[in-house]
Amino acid sequence: MKLSTRFFEILRMIGRLRSDLPLLVRLVKAWKEGLYPGLSIRTLASLAVAVLYVVSPVDFVPDFIPGIGFLDDAAVVALVLHSMAQDLAAFRTWEESRNR
Repeated sequence: MKLSTRFFEILRMIGRLRSDLPLLVRLVKAWKEGLYPGLSIRTLASLAVAVLYVVSPVDFVPDFIPGIGFLDDAAVVALVLHSMAQDLAAFRTWEESRNR
């Protein structure tokens, strides 16, 4: 895959943060409360690594650089959300079935 294609794919994933991030927060909350047991250890580990990267002062692109400082953080979160797309879809289905 060409580098420019991969770059645009990452940008598209970052754009999905707006809809996927609230879903992820609801998923973690439901899991934490014991309502949703369908979260795998792999997914939890990926989330933990992403959170550690985002809060870490050591970044690939330092956060103090205006405009692009948080781009790497957003890319990491977007990649994790993309990798757990099946988990998010399963949770969305579970959540919709509960709301009926």
